[in-house]
Amino acid sequence: MIIGIDISSVGYQTGVSNYTLNLVKNLVNIDSKNQYKLFYSSLRLPVPQEIKDLAKKSNVSLYNFRLPPTLLQILWNQLRLFPIELFIGKCDVFHTSDWTQPPTTKTKTISTVHDLTPFLHPEWHHQKVIQAHRRKMFWAAKKSNFFICVSQNTQSDLFKLFPQINPKITTIIYEAAEDKYSQFLKLTQDQQTKQINSIKFKYNLKNYILAQGTREPRKNLDRLVQAFIEFKKDNPKTNIDLAISGKYGWGEDLSTKNQDIKILGFIPEEDMVPLHAGAICLAYPSLYEGFGLPIIKSFSVGIPVITSDNSSLKEIATNAAILVDPTSTKEITQAIEKIVSSPQTQKSLGQKGIKIAANFSWLKTAQQTLQIYTSL
Repeated sequence: MIIGIDISSVGYQTGVSNYTLNLVKNLVNIDSKNQYKLFYSSLRLPVPQEIKDLAKKSNVSLYNFRLPPTLLQILWNQLRLFPIELFIGKCDVFHTSDWTQPPTTKTKTISTVHDLTPFLHPEWHHQKVIQAHRRKMFWAAKKSNFFICVSQNTQSDLFKLFPQINPKITTIIYEAAEDKYSQFLKLTQDQQTKQINSIKFKYNLKNYILAQGTREPRKNLDRLVQAFIEFKKDNPKTNIDLAISGKYGWGEDLSTKNQDIKILGFIPEEDMVPLHAGAICLAYPSLYEGFGLPIIKSFSVGIPVITSDNSSLKEIATNAAILVDPTSTKEITQAIEKIVSSPQTQKSLGQKGIKIAANFSWLKTAQQTLQIYTSL
């Protein structure tokens, strides 16, 4: 079987990038029988080294183009020109990106639906993103042979917004944290402490609450910042930072002169595990998420989580996190107070989180996805 996969998102280092990279890495690791054709296209971003390394395997071919995503969006989503086979040759199945739905001649297509917020909450997105997703999903609903949803909540959204899609051609396959997160707990206490202290020194952090994700409206960071400020007012002697990691996305950016609030910006991948592991808790009061990967990352290293009682977040977190109304600054403040003031709560939630995280793995994700390819 010849399997094509659009990996163009990998260069952007977003949640979808993380999904695509880890899916491909694990597929190639477990499957030496089938042929993989990786389609990558970007005008400015070079092919990541990890992809170049994968392309050295005998059953992996890399097709690298210098076409910007905006052009492909026009060619494929709007004009329906140039089938994918013209770029990468014959395929049996092609796994599309969340951005484009290329036409095909004979190849069957699979679409992963990460979230449908451009339809549900267009106010959270740039107009260009909204239009691209609408066109992508218009053609996906007509042409895709199968849909992978990353949560039950996303699958429910898909059925509501696109009732013409047959439920029999959809399934739920969860994302996961990379193995390096759970491996952190297997280090000695001295090794863990050394890595955490190094991260605190590098980013000038004291004890800290971590927020993680691209800085954009739906991440609800304004309310989190306000809740943290209220917490500090009520607990002036606490020596705690709010560390906000993630690159700027769009919308009005955060601006604060509060020395206890550290806007770290983009964090290189090699720092992510100790950054999660060193936190008092993860605060992730997003207004809506298709999956919520930072939750699983923190769960994997035994760190308690505060997150929202909406969308996929309560589905993923189950009973292992403190759930809050993300529109209530007061509830977020109270959740911070509850965790910071109680080492027992931190320990209890951390242990629950480790058990939840054990249910998610990229190996399982790859195995289930490969079954879909084979069934088609």
